Amino acid sequence: MKNPMFDRQHLKEYFLYGSIAALLYMVPVIYFLYNHKYENLYYLYIGCFLFMVSIFYYNYKLLDRQFDRKRAVSMLISGHLAVLAGIILACLFVIVSMLFAFPDLFSNMPPEQVIPNANDTNKIGNPGYLLLMILSTATIGNFGTGSFISLLITYAGKRDQTKDKPTNLEVRIPRQK
Repeated sequence: MKNPMFDRQHLKEYFLYGSIAALLYMVPVIYFLYNHKYENLYYLYIGCFLFMVSIFYYNYKLLDRQFDRKRAVSMLISGHLAVLAGIILACLFVIVSMLFAFPDLFSNMPPEQVIPNANDTNKIGNPGYLLLMILSTATIGNFGTGSFISLLITYAGKRDQTKDKPTNLEVRIPRQK
């Protein structure tokens, strides 16, 4: 019997829910890029929250599956693979949207054009630095929130926590009697 964690259906689900999470993350990011003011930087963290909500839904859906319900580690790995797919897609979407918002991405600009109304310590004269800030929230923020919610749902959401079967991480799973 093959390990269902790495079959075609699960890989499609990782990509599907990762892309949903990345698209939900991008909604506030795109709004921030076209209204790029210093006061609107909190939109990036709203995007992290929306990313977490979609990973929550995926992990909650995994609670009803026979294989994942019995094995906490396989459910945790599935959640983290969806988070990883979402982070990779979110970073790609951020780079593309930054190229639309700032066509001359790596050239110097007046600081008021990059982030208006920023205080003196946060003035940046290159949109590439803004890209770095957004990519850091896309990777660190989304990994932190996605991992947290995946861990929380995996262990707190299980109905029967007394019988946890070990996960075999090999490609082939031995038959159980």
